[in-house]
Amino acid sequence: MKNRIKNSCINEFDPSALDENTALTNILKNIKPVKGFEMVSIKKALGRITASNIKSKINLPSFKNSAMDGYAINIDNLKKNNYILYEKATTLAGMSSVSNLKNGETIRVMTGAIIPENCNAVIMKEMVEKSDSKIIFGKKIINNQNIRDIGEDVKKSSIVIEKGIKLNYIHLGLLSSLGISSIRVYKKPTISFFSTGNELVSVNKILKKGMIYDSNRYILHGLLSKLPIIIKDMGVVKDREDLIIKKLLQCSKISDVIITTGGVSVGDADYIKSALRKVGKIKFWKISIKPGRPLAYGKINKTDFFGLPGNPVSTAVTFQLFVEAAINKLINNFHNEKFIIKGVAGEKLTKKKGRTEYKRAIFNEDKGTFYVKSSGLQGSNILTSLAKANCYIRLSAKIDNVEKGDIVDIIPFNHN
Repeated sequence: MKNRIKNSCINEFDPSALDENTALTNILKNIKPVKGFEMVSIKKALGRITASNIKSKINLPSFKNSAMDGYAINIDNLKKNNYILYEKATTLAGMSSVSNLKNGETIRVMTGAIIPENCNAVIMKEMVEKSDSKIIFGKKIINNQNIRDIGEDVKKSSIVIEKGIKLNYIHLGLLSSLGISSIRVYKKPTISFFSTGNELVSVNKILKKGMIYDSNRYILHGLLSKLPIIIKDMGVVKDREDLIIKKLLQCSKISDVIITTGGVSVGDADYIKSALRKVGKIKFWKISIKPGRPLAYGKINKTDFFGLPGNPVSTAVTFQLFVEAAINKLINNFHNEKFIIKGVAGEKLTKKKGRTEYKRAIFNEDKGTFYVKSSGLQGSNILTSLAKANCYIRLSAKIDNVEKGDIVDIIPFNHN
């Protein structure tokens, strides 16, 4: 008999909660992108956001060259000499010049080497026969084969990287190939975060009964580290409104965004909302998703505030759905849409209409079809199922239970 997967955290549908799309739209309307920029060397540009279009000052390649080791020929000359030519010389990559081919001549060229101006094909060395200084060629030759033309990859004055692109290692290679050593990028905003809770203990402390180690700050640090921002870990604050107010005001003076975890629900020791009301404004605080319903969004002066749920999986999900999207707008990274694929559910999945649910899951591909199953217990406190997962199954608010074999939306994780 199969073990039934239980859920130790069952939340009823809350009709007063905002739907996911409305909440995200409201958040993004309030986020103002940073405007400041700075020049950085390309070695320090990985993960940064371009603040202007980057144009090439040269053609790439800047000269006609061979795409492989072989023999440079003029096809008309080759036909005239009955597909037999004499090897005149050898040209290596890095040589600055080479003379044109004369009647009856070919030159041996290495990959990347300049080819003669009147050359219109390069034949792979494996495709010819050699007899003393005579080179015998086959007759199936295409004009310009194995030749890299000037500007074939990049044309001079063309835009190679657009404004608002998050730079990866390929971009760095492209920039260096064009001789560009530094670029203009947007300045990094500052994101501060802290956890709340009397029960939280730092990882280097002895754990007493009734206490738990604080995992949320490490989850947030990991998620934030992927982004071009300045991170401020502000520690743990006890469940006291005056201490939370003090920390919020401290963070608002140094931060573009503040993130808290815990204390945002309706418990007797949940003071985030009341503290925020006294120092700023609450835009909303409940979203009809699971996990992660009690999410607060507001402002403290010009600083954006996100109060995330205290359960660690809820922290991760709400950050990925709402906070990351907000930060991407803040840093001017507008090319970051989530990748969604269709897959076949490998088991029955339970849910209620009226809220969107994100199930931790494992997907794989077989003969062109994706199959997906739950990765384990789905309680918002269960980190092990998130650690095993490589995707979320997204179940919209409009549907209820999913049967085995139904088609579902899969959002693969990006662990880069």
